[in-house]
Amino acid sequence: MEKDTLINNLLANYGKYGVTRAELEPITDDGIQNYDLPLEAIYSGLRMSLASAFNEYEYFSLDDVMAITGESREELLQRIEQCRQELIEAGENLDEYFKPVEPQRATVYYFPNGLH
Repeated sequence: MEKDTLINNLLANYGKYGVTRAELEPITDDGIQNYDLPLEAIYSGLRMSLASAFNEYEYFSLDDVMAITGESREELLQRIEQCRQELIEAGENLDEYFKPVEPQRATVYYFPNGLH
């Protein structure tokens, strides 16, 4: 992901609330220059913050959360399972917190004569 793509994606979702490029650029630059964060972590962190600020829902993949927390896939899955157990014990609805998604199969097209 490039910086412009990150900002354009956020503006597409949160520009309606008055979020501007002039606000997002220094935040993104700060994450890069002062915290050495990868763009994926900055993007996910901003999505999380903006969704909270504007009462929106955002969905995060394991890869998104791994970029934010720095945890390995195994560590994250273990933590998710622990959270699930705590929510079950508290009588919470797991669907409000976790949504397992099966990976989609890719479609492959073969053009033996090329495209014309």
